[in-house]
Amino acid sequence: MKFTTDDGLHEVIAEQVPAIVSIKNPPADGPRALKVDSKRKSRPRSILELIEFSYGEAGRKLNLARKDLDSLSVNKDVMPEEIAAVRRLAPADPMLAVPLSLLAALAELGAKHSVLLRLLQLVEVAFASHPLFEGRIEQLHDPRALPGLTAEEVNEAVTKLNLKGLSQQTSVEASETDLKRLRVNAVTGLGLFRVLRDGWTSKQFIADMAAFVWDSPPQESTSKTAALLATSKSTEALAQLSRHFEGAIRDAQRATATARAHAAHQEHRAAAAEAHCQGLSAELEIEKQRSNKLLVQVDDLTRLLTAEQSSRVVDKSHLVDDYEALRTQVIRRLTDQVGLLSDGLHAIRNGSTGVAEEFVDRALTAIDGEVTHLKDLDGGVQ
Repeated sequence: MKFTTDDGLHEVIAEQVPAIVSIKNPPADGPRALKVDSKRKSRPRSILELIEFSYGEAGRKLNLARKDLDSLSVNKDVMPEEIAAVRRLAPADPMLAVPLSLLAALAELGAKHSVLLRLLQLVEVAFASHPLFEGRIEQLHDPRALPGLTAEEVNEAVTKLNLKGLSQQTSVEASETDLKRLRVNAVTGLGLFRVLRDGWTSKQFIADMAAFVWDSPPQESTSKTAALLATSKSTEALAQLSRHFEGAIRDAQRATATARAHAAHQEHRAAAAEAHCQGLSAELEIEKQRSNKLLVQVDDLTRLLTAEQSSRVVDKSHLVDDYEALRTQVIRRLTDQVGLLSDGLHAIRNGSTGVAEEFVDRALTAIDGEVTHLKDLDGGVQ
């Protein structure tokens, strides 16, 4: 557990405690019956005496000094007696004024860690003894519990509290005013408990107090507002609140300035991005036009290629026909010349050279003519 106090809360707490009052006409055995003149009453010398002293003051601001708390010590052996004392005295404090006055004294004066821890445990016992915290004490007991007990829950629980049931507990008739006092004491006490045990900051404490305790509507009359502030019992408490909200305003102003600077930066980036987008749009339009031209060219070339392919098919067909005709012609002529040469060879073998010369001459003439014809078909290539 963390036990710290925020010095900025002391004056706010000191202002709040005197305004705490207990229920009207408490029972004879209640806190008022324990009241003794604090100037003549001896100072509490133990935690048990401090508990009895606090309930004897019936919720009024405790007339204690830091040395009174420094002199206290924790004795484990008497802890059952301390708890029993709280449980015995707590029912006579239906407004939860005593735990609040004790927490306020601890927050203002401070105490040794062990003493602070013990007193917070006893305050928790006092809370647990009140119907307001029924079913909620576990949320308060463990600071790590989720969800933790909040001022909003306590405030709502007070609004749902049965006046008749509260009257039966106090043995007197309770009123709406009593419920309001209980709400103020419960919410304030919870806030102080959180400050002392859980290390709440003044920001957290003041936020709950402003929401559920300092919740009066604004005065319509400027003079009444001025009179209320001018007659406040603690100007130091008002000063602490003023410093707090001045700090909150400065934080808000810094956050606003940061947000504006960020917004201006983002606006500049948006303008640059828009300009860049416009440039890209122009380039895209140019590329689209170029692409359209290329598509037209591709279409033209496709048509030309198709026509050329068709022409090549026809040409190929003609060439095949020409080739076949030429091959047939060449074969036929060469076959004829082979016959002449065969006849010439036969004449030579038979000693008829003149006849052989005639056959050879005729064959050579025919072959030479065919070669010339083939050269002419090939474009005159030698």
